[in-house]
Amino acid sequence: MSTVNSFVERMRESAERHSSCIVLALDYTDDEPKRLQEKALNIIKETGSGLAAVKINFHLLLPLGLEEVKQIVEAAHQKGLQAIADIKLNDIASTNLAAGKALWKAGFDAVISNPIVGFEEALGPVIEQAHSAGKGVIFLVYMSHKGAEEGYNLIVLDKARNQVKIHNLFLERALEWGADGIVVGATKPQTISEVAARVKGKIPIFSPGVGVQGGSPVRAVRAGTDYLIIGRAILLADNPATATERIRRDAWILRRGT
Repeated sequence: MSTVNSFVERMRESAERHSSCIVLALDYTDDEPKRLQEKALNIIKETGSGLAAVKINFHLLLPLGLEEVKQIVEAAHQKGLQAIADIKLNDIASTNLAAGKALWKAGFDAVISNPIVGFEEALGPVIEQAHSAGKGVIFLVYMSHKGAEEGYNLIVLDKARNQVKIHNLFLERALEWGADGIVVGATKPQTISEVAARVKGKIPIFSPGVGVQGGSPVRAVRAGTDYLIIGRAILLADNPATATERIRRDAWILRRGT
């Protein structure tokens, strides 16, 4: 799964350095692109010492473009943070490789992908590309929003023709294909617990949905998550630095005790 100085190792080092398991989701909205970039740069400056990484999705990627986002990635790196591109990569190999090449050039350390697309002529080549560059590929296993159960609890057939829930199939693919992380929503602590029992020490778990979507950082960490993906609970707080520190401290104490 890992190469020398791999994404998994760098995430672990960043978490230890900052005593934090928080991945800050930079999900800002603004009609003015310049203000978007300023907001992202300011929040990294304000909260960076209490983070392990930042996550950037289409909130910034589409209005800013990679050249402007690259400055945000560089600011994160200057704070000793990892930068994750959340684009739910989900296409044929040629497109995935083109996306990966552009993201690595912009400085991203990992990309979130959708394992439903398959390995051969799909995710396999971009996983190889990522690992050869010391980058990571994180798989969606169970998202955090209310409608997630409509898809992730679907019953499908695995390779042995056994009936399984599709999120369990995605988990098996993460283990078999060498994923560098898996996403399981903080709103699903029981699922986190079940997943952690199978992957703990093998693949880190990233859990979004803390705060606004109803996920509890305490319950998620107790269930076995490794990293909390948090956006609006920090971005919209009256004092983002204080909110970050409160969550960081409580989650880190629990994480160190698990």
